[in-house]
Amino acid sequence: MDVTVLDQLAAWAGDMLPRYPGWFAFDFGRYVIGAGSVYLIVNVLLSRSLKNRKIRTKTPGLRQIAREFKSSALAAATFSASGFLIDLGIRSGVMTIYGGETGYGTAYFVGSLLLMILAQDAYFYWTHRLLHLPKAFRRGHSEHHKSINPTPWTAYSFNIPEAAIHAAFVPLFLLFLPMHGFAIFLFLTHMIIRNAVGHSGYELFPRWWALHPILGQITMVTHHDMHHASGNKNFGLYFTWWDRLMGTEHPDYVAKATGNPAASRKSMGARATAATFAAVVGLAAATFIANPAGAQNDDIKGLWLADDGKTVVEVANCSEKSRRLCGTVVFQDGTNSGDAIGKELLMKFKGAKVQGQKRWESGKVAKLEGGKAQKGNLVLTSEGNLKVTSCARGRCSNQTWSRPSAAMAQKAAATRGGSR
Repeated sequence: MDVTVLDQLAAWAGDMLPRYPGWFAFDFGRYVIGAGSVYLIVNVLLSRSLKNRKIRTKTPGLRQIAREFKSSALAAATFSASGFLIDLGIRSGVMTIYGGETGYGTAYFVGSLLLMILAQDAYFYWTHRLLHLPKAFRRGHSEHHKSINPTPWTAYSFNIPEAAIHAAFVPLFLLFLPMHGFAIFLFLTHMIIRNAVGHSGYELFPRWWALHPILGQITMVTHHDMHHASGNKNFGLYFTWWDRLMGTEHPDYVAKATGNPAASRKSMGARATAATFAAVVGLAAATFIANPAGAQNDDIKGLWLADDGKTVVEVANCSEKSRRLCGTVVFQDGTNSGDAIGKELLMKFKGAKVQGQKRWESGKVAKLEGGKAQKGNLVLTSEGNLKVTSCARGRCSNQTWSRPSAAMAQKAAATRGGSR
């Protein structure tokens, strides 16, 4: 392996490893707060009020909860490792997590969040079924099913291989769609709350939901509780349609959920199946339509005159294989013999997808006079100028670059030609 590559990997690891404790604190804290809140409210404070909603007669003991807490800590440590994959994806330009200052609009925010939840439900159903294959179950899923009578603390009680499978979902989804950072936070919050509620052991949903044509698509607490009891039915996470489509819904689910032994429902028919998939496809299409086109690198490639009026910078791909853009000083009028020639002022910018803007992000901006390069962004204005923004410690400064005159461009071309 190239020594340069090893040096880059070592530098990256040195930068990323100190961040891992923070990632773990977030993932484990999310579990403790989410599962702990559900346990405190449902299983402790409201346990008497909800006694008629209790699914099992027995209550799991502290020994089970301690085991679940320990395995969940290991699972959270595994979830946190996905931060390395996401960082690599962002650095390589194949993943995007954007903030409020580069919003894609409300429609995209909502649509991408809903689509992420739907995609995770499908991902969970099929990976869950695979984990129930005999050879995969023992090493991949057995820890979760030690809790035959689950508690909210069961939510993340996984074998490490299963935790790795679940952790891979967010990086995989980011390969297809950019996500707002707050949308990811809402997704993760929804995931732990729904997961903890689904393991609470109390039916918290109205019983009539099970037979409702729309609300019946949502998995009630009884749905997953029966999975822990039987093991081979009810594989769904948030919705019942995959179980109904694939014939894996427990035949007694509706009767138990409603409390009516005579209650039942048919498997999803052709019309219901078509309507369900049409709705999902429609949401996906709407989200992709709302997703703005990325800025094209060709829009800003070429020569730019910096705001000092004498420095010409050439913007081009950082290397032959790189999709990112860099900007290098190629000419300075009147001081062509200076040290600035060849200095890189723009470093590793990538095109962003932002409504109403041609914008490049995730790069750094250096100054001619030297000093540490600062994080920044580039925006091609409607007048055809390049707005160069650099920020440090919450303070930002702006430069406005323009295309050089024909005479200046000729001088820069002559200088470049003579230096080859």
